[in-house]
Amino acid sequence: MGIDISNLSNMMMGGGFKEKKFKDSYSNNKKNIKSNNGGNNNNSESSKYVGAPYNFISFTDKVFKYPKDKLVARNDSSDELFTGEISYTITAKGPIIVDDGNKQFCKNAYGKYAIPGSTMRGLIRNNVQILGLSSIFDDIGDYALMYRNVANGVERGRYNEILGAPNPNKNKKEINALKHVKAGYIKNEDGKYVIYKTDVDVINSEYGEMNYYVISERKIIDEFLHNKPFKYDFFVSKNHNILQHEAKEFKKGQDSKGKTVYKGVPNESYKPYYKEISYEISNLKNVTAVGVKGRYSKDGWVISSGKMNDKKAVYIIPKINKEKERIEIPDKDVAAFKTDIEKRSNTLKQFGGREFFDLPERGETKPVFYIELDRLYFGFTPRLRLFYDNTIKVGLNASHKPGIIDYSKAMFGYSNESGSYKSRISFSDAVEVNVNKYDKEESMILSEPKPTSYLDYLIQNDPNKAVTYNTDGFKLRGVKQYWLHNTIIPGEVTDKQENVATSFTPLDEGTVFKGKVRFQNLSEDELGLLLWSIKLSDDSWMNVGKAKPYGYGKISLAIDYAKSIDKKEAYNSEFNLDPFEYIDIDAKINAYKKSINKHLSGRKIEELDEIKQFFEMKNSKTIPDNEDIRYMTLDDFRARKSPVKDEHKKALPSIKKIISKKNNKE
Repeated sequence: MGIDISNLSNMMMGGGFKEKKFKDSYSNNKKNIKSNNGGNNNNSESSKYVGAPYNFISFTDKVFKYPKDKLVARNDSSDELFTGEISYTITAKGPIIVDDGNKQFCKNAYGKYAIPGSTMRGLIRNNVQILGLSSIFDDIGDYALMYRNVANGVERGRYNEILGAPNPNKNKKEINALKHVKAGYIKNEDGKYVIYKTDVDVINSEYGEMNYYVISERKIIDEFLHNKPFKYDFFVSKNHNILQHEAKEFKKGQDSKGKTVYKGVPNESYKPYYKEISYEISNLKNVTAVGVKGRYSKDGWVISSGKMNDKKAVYIIPKINKEKERIEIPDKDVAAFKTDIEKRSNTLKQFGGREFFDLPERGETKPVFYIELDRLYFGFTPRLRLFYDNTIKVGLNASHKPGIIDYSKAMFGYSNESGSYKSRISFSDAVEVNVNKYDKEESMILSEPKPTSYLDYLIQNDPNKAVTYNTDGFKLRGVKQYWLHNTIIPGEVTDKQENVATSFTPLDEGTVFKGKVRFQNLSEDELGLLLWSIKLSDDSWMNVGKAKPYGYGKISLAIDYAKSIDKKEAYNSEFNLDPFEYIDIDAKINAYKKSINKHLSGRKIEELDEIKQFFEMKNSKTIPDNEDIRYMTLDDFRARKSPVKDEHKKALPSIKKIISKKNNKE
């Protein structure tokens, strides 16, 4: 976690090879992954794989509280404080991409390749948070995550109950409707969001609270092909088609469970939409005609949501009625919805883009679906994304509390409701000193892992009883870190994925950068912690930039020197233009360890589980094989979410287990 959930995503979150190296890597990795993917057979070895290119450093339960009265003033000239600079060298241990937003590696104002100081600051600050036993409470955004569970999964029963969906386990046939879901209109009124109801309260009592109409695309196309007069030409004619499928016959078939399904030919130009229309109905619930506004007797809107293989319906919503009592959406739910849409922004590209699924702009009105139960749920498809009961911070352990001043805040500064404090550390850009170029542009899908993946992000102790954000007493797993990779996992982008793929031009292995850190008025223990967070251990590497899940951004970081101002020389000598003295780096690191060990009641910081985990993930000598730290395939996910109580439904393997597997192979 690290913290906002992009940082439980970012702390918790960067190429190209010479041609032969790339081909060898591609061939070997493809072979490894294929041997572990095993096709579509859920009983194969592939379906038993559970893993990810990231893992979690346990949250410390030994949070160090920095005495607030010991925060140092920037103009303090005490002899016990250190002011100076650290010079370091970064060496790329594989392809690396820290891009400028235009597919190219960042450059400074002088046209030199550079890793921005802000990037290095974030990297080292994250190390300080872990090695400094810091609280991350104030760094995590606290909101309710959202989920949508229409197939398998631990929340399926609860999800269907909230929506009022038919119970598939009952023998009696139920009406196939979402009995708790209503339709209305959401409007942005000066930044506040309200839902207006429609003219129709319910379409039929046996459909529960449902007040909108559903038309099957199969029915529309069947009418178009075989019946005259055709009264759905709003959707399809000889000259246009806004349906998800082409105006061709649907073929009857069976799915993997033997259920009858109808498959149509996809309309590749389809995009989700909502449009004003007029319509006619019969028998209270059957829409018999749809046309432009004013053509038929009833006015309303049609809404057709994101493209999905089995989605073959459009929804007709009766016109707005502003005389009825409107519903005000709580600010906290609006904030949670906005965060959710931001996290899914890249994913939504394959469903037609973010605009359809987002909240309306100021003054704009859009059709919306919603449920009023113990709370309000809303969205732009009847199969709504629901809020989990608990917000993220509920899962933090008790030692992480709001307002704690720790090493991270004391050194890097903070600003919150209780006050602010300026940083005493600044990072310059790390600028090229040796460049190995790679001319080929790479392209891959850079989807970001989501905290809604409860089997990864939450502590799971029972493989047959998954813990979610709805579970009382759930616990967050820790700070997310990406594994180092020995070789690149090549990304394959299909033609259909091109609009969601990210292209970039990396620099190659062996590229070298130099950067500096300047510090002011640090105590000896703070300076030691900073140096340790930069140096780590002799075998430690880090990763930076984009595409880390695929092996990019692997670097070593070595301190060239550290020096501080000799204050007596600086103030007492007229002639010394270099009043610095070099710092014994290891001595200062040991001074920090000695100081923090007092807080640990005799234990050594290196003995803490979270510190061991951190260094295990940074160890360049024990990097796991790609086959054990890759993203799961679609078949892996399906097997893992199977409702069957078996070994598939298990949590992400621990760092210790992954490293142990690597050691056993050797």
